[in-house]
Parts: sequence; C-alpha cells; structure tokens
Amino acid sequence: MGSSLFLYLAAATACQGVFALCYWLLLAPLSTFGWNRAYLLGTLVLSVVLPLVALPAAWAQLLWPAALPAAATLPVWHLGAVALVPATTATASASISLLSAVLAVYWLGVGYRVWGTVRNLGWLYRLSRRHPRTRLGQSWLIQLPEPSWSAFSFGRFVFLSPAHAQLSAAEYTLLVQHEQVHGTQYHSLDLLLAEALGWFFWFNGLVFYFRRQLRLVHEYLADATVTRPAGSRVAYGHLLLKLAAGPLPTSLVHPFAAKQVAQRIHMLTFPPSSPMKKLRFLLVVPAAALAWVGAALLGPAPSVAANLPSTQPIAKAQGRIGTITWQGNKLLTTAQLNEALGLKTGDPYSKEALDAHVSYRPDNTDIGSRHMDQGYLFFQVDPVIKPQPDGTTNLTFLLSEGPQFHVGNVAVKGNKRVPTADILALVPFHSGELFSRAKLVETSKVLGQSGLFDPTKLSITPQPLPSPDRTSGVVNMELVVAEK
Repeated sequence: MGSSLFLYLAAATACQGVFALCYWLLLAPLSTFGWNRAYLLGTLVLSVVLPLVALPAAWAQLLWPAALPAAATLPVWHLGAVALVPATTATASASISLLSAVLAVYWLGVGYRVWGTVRNLGWLYRLSRRHPRTRLGQSWLIQLPEPSWSAFSFGRFVFLSPAHAQLSAAEYTLLVQHEQVHGTQYHSLDLLLAEALGWFFWFNGLVFYFRRQLRLVHEYLADATVTRPAGSRVAYGHLLLKLAAGPLPTSLVHPFAAKQVAQRIHMLTFPPSSPMKKLRFLLVVPAAALAWVGAALLGPAPSVAANLPSTQPIAKAQGRIGTITWQGNKLLTTAQLNEALGLKTGDPYSKEALDAHVSYRPDNTDIGSRHMDQGYLFFQVDPVIKPQPDGTTNLTFLLSEGPQFHVGNVAVKGNKRVPTADILALVPFHSGELFSRAKLVETSKVLGQSGLFDPTKLSITPQPLPSPDRTSGVVNMELVVAEK
C-alpha cells in the first residue's frame, strides 16, 4: 500500500509541475482574472485525478509497445506456520522497515498540516465571536482591538482594526467593498480546497504555489470590481500603498494589502488582454495530455502480452464466463490447465473463485501449486478479464513459468538440543529433488506436530540461485526453529 501511495503522490506532483509551469510561462501575465482562477482550480483538481485514470488502450500501446507479462518475482507466502520470504534480496526486510518509516513520517506530516488548519480555523472562529461585530448586508464586520492589525477577510467576515476607522469615508468604503468581494465570490472556498490538498502534498511546494497564485488572482478580481467606477484607480492605488502590511496572520485569509502591492497596482493599469491572447488557454488540453502521460510513465507498465490489446482487469465484472484462453504455458497442456482451473464456458463468473482456482487451494490442485510443485518457484499467472457486450466475461491467462529449481543445501538454525540430522530426517524434501511448495507446507506440519518446536516460530526461507541462462536453478533451504 505504501509504495502505491508514493507512486500516486509522485504522479500527481508531476501533473502539478506541468500545470504550474504552463501557468507561470503563459497565463500569469494575462489580465483574464476569472479565467486564471478557473485554470488554477481546474488544474489543481486535475492533478490529483489524472493519475487515477487509465490511459486509452492506443496510448498505452504507444508507450509500452512491447509490454509483456510482469517480470516474475519471488512471492511471499504465509502457509500455516511457514513464512517463505523472498531471499533473493537480502535487504527485503530492511526495505520494508524503511518504507514503513517513510510512510509514518508522511502521515505525521499530514497530521501536522491538518492540525495547523484546524488551529487556524479555531483562531478565526474565536476572533469572530469574541469581538464586536456589525452586519453589513450579507457580511459581518468584526472590530479588532489591536490598531496594528491589517485588514483581512475570511468568508463573509471582514476584520478591521481601530486604525482603519481613521481613514477617510471614501477610503473606508473602498476597503470594506474590497473585502466583501472576497466573500460574495467565495474566494475562501478556493483557499480551503488548496489547503486540504496541501495536507497530502506538504512535502512539495507546488500546491502552495497554486494557493499563492489563487490568492493573488482573488486580489486582482476584488481590485477590478472595486475600481470599475471611473476615476477611482488612483485613489485606490494610494490606499493600497497606505495600508501595505507585513506577513499574513494565517494562510486562510485575504489581507487587503500584503507583499503583492506592486503587482496589484501594475494590474490596475494593465490593458485588457486581447482575444488572441486568450487563445493561450487552449494549451490546457495538450498540457493535460502531457501531465496524464507523465503520470502513467511514473507507474508500472501494464501487464499485457504484445499480441493482445491493452485491457484493464475489471474486478467486479458480472455475468457468466465466455471464452477461456491460455498463453505462455509449457509444462501443462491447455486441457490440463482447464482441468486445474475447474471453470468452463457458461459458469457464473466470480473473482473470488477465480483467485482461489488460480493461486492457492489447500488440496494443491490449483494452477499455481501444480507448477510450484514441479520446481517453478517463480511461476506467475496474470488473468486478463474482459467483459463482453453480451454480458459474458472472457478470460485470458498469461503464464510466466520461469526457471525450474532443484533443492540444494538444506540448513537448520535455532536448534540446540535436537541434532540437525534428526530434524532433516523429518523433512520431506531432500537435496537434488525438484522444489515443491506442497512439501514446504508438509514440513511446517510435521515439525509443528513433532512436539519439539514452537509451531508459531517455524520459518523456511528459500534462497534461489538461478543459472546464468535463467532456464534452471538451485534453491537452498534454510529452516529456522525454536525449541520448546
């Protein structure tokens, strides 16, 4: 789960990077403030949605023209008291521990960001309840006690200090009107959306770039609304300079005048963007396509055969089974595989039953057991599920048998009183014979029922050593026991 989460976060971050670069280079200088706001909000949402959407089959074939079944990896099984761990990578447990640690740090960061948002919302709520307030149409005017506080707004609440009462009547009206625009145009909802996404992307600055640009566009929109009456731009620019303030009290609010005063005064005199310049917004289509492809490239290639169309397995396909096709089988014939599958055309389709017939059944009659009992330690089967218009579900099984392994050395660890030879006499597999998963399960049962060892602490670790040509190999077995 952790690796999948990090892949998703990386893909979404890549999308954010594409959209942010497009905005910075082409759209930020435009005076199309409403369009800019829509772009920032839309692409922010797209960046977290696109990595979850599968590419069209034609695109996938272009990206992965020679995609084959996923490369075989040694599986992790938990069969009774036996834990077969992939010993081909000695650092497997260390990698899992590192992944768990990184995952814990990530969720701690998320929790810290959530706590910061809740704290800021609580602070704003207390400000609105503890200080005098006056109704202004659909807004509330909150009178703050500190003269040094700058004017700001959140939602329908406008926060002013005693110093603002010293402004002229015209200046005071402009100030209040500006802050009311933020409420009537629901600018705080934009910031809350960016804040929520910032919880999960606290490790990169792209979401915060979007939030800063959104706040700046909000100020442009409010400035433009207030200065529409002719002749008010000069007085409004003087007011911005007069009330230029320091840092934000919290990232959730809209201050009347902060660090972007120079940019806002420039935009007050900036001519409207021509219709030709507005055509730049059409670039959002190729930018979205590029971001979508980039997100797909950060994920794994689809597990499909080169001569099959790319399809996505449908976990909840309904109806009955249509055709059943096998590809890549060498050990068993198609008839033997159909027998092992235990399903046929016309049977009701059930993903649970399909998984059991393919992966593992206690009687070792499943397809995986039949191969692994014949030495195919790396055997994998990848079902491709394709619902049909007539309600049936066609099944195509892509088999990857891998090299055939024979048992090499058998070592025992953890025994102190019981001789190694006595333990090996109980073990049903011996050096030189084919690897068998069924014999590993039997070993767990025999040793657990011998009365000599703690059944909950038995483990068997295979250590495969493939041949250079990858057609065969030797697997050494390590038995770890804990005497009673």
